[in-house]
Amino acid sequence: MRIFRYASNGTARLAIAVGDGAPVDLLDAWTAATDPPDDAVVAALSSTLGLIEAGEEHWRRVREAAEAAPPDATVDERTDGFRWLSPLDRMASLRDFLAFESHVLKGAERRKGIVPDYWYEVPVYYKGNHRQIIGPEDTCPWPSYTDHMDFELELAMIVGRPGVNLTAEDAPEHVFGFTILNDFSARDIQMKEVGAWLGPAKGKDFANAFGPCIITADEVGAAPDLEMICRVNGDEWGRARSSEVHWSFTDMLVHVSDSERVFPGDVYGSGTPGGCCGLDLGRSLDPGDVVELEIERIGTLRNTIGARPG
Repeated sequence: MRIFRYASNGTARLAIAVGDGAPVDLLDAWTAATDPPDDAVVAALSSTLGLIEAGEEHWRRVREAAEAAPPDATVDERTDGFRWLSPLDRMASLRDFLAFESHVLKGAERRKGIVPDYWYEVPVYYKGNHRQIIGPEDTCPWPSYTDHMDFELELAMIVGRPGVNLTAEDAPEHVFGFTILNDFSARDIQMKEVGAWLGPAKGKDFANAFGPCIITADEVGAAPDLEMICRVNGDEWGRARSSEVHWSFTDMLVHVSDSERVFPGDVYGSGTPGGCCGLDLGRSLDPGDVVELEIERIGTLRNTIGARPG
């Protein structure tokens, strides 16, 4: 199934699409299929994180309710103030990895060096700002401190089950689903931070865009092979396939869970494939640019770059 969030008449709600069907309002579908939900169920039907934390039996019932939804439960985009939101209202944490060797090799070429040996030993990552979330069609703010704005095309995985010391055999069972992540980047500040032997922080944490929906792992598997395309102002800048990673999401789960517990709602970004960000192409963004990230089966995440402050 695909999970959406939307705003209508001033209220944020969840919607579910099964197969190629149109999204249906989850609360309306649930109410039509079963007894009116109590407060605990309403909470799990109104928040993506709440839905994920509710567990597999709840996910099954959500799918069944969506499959049986009456026509009047279909989301009506003509309502007052309608807009699609980030499919993630909250997340437990955000880790962004560097999974594509093609991007790493381009970085080594720019630095006139070689890829560090440690990159081939474990899937490395940084921890991002899991509260600075924007969604489809939202404007990405231009931070006051940067002159070099960029984006990164990424596939993001959402953890569905808690665990620790996971193995390669059981880690796939902890994958809930996937969405698109645009890892917006202030490149000049990012380079200064990592040059000071820590970070990135301010170079990344001002905006993380997610959307337009989450597709669950039962639809695409725990290691999906999906086409990924990035465009700026309608011009294609790069494309790749999600299966071209050196480090899989299973590898990431095994590494992170080593002596450390993972939680439902943890989000792992894949990092960008080589050539799917401005940095790899010697290009940057300007105010007003429209960035579109498209991933097969998930859709297109579109954001406009905001004006420079002042």
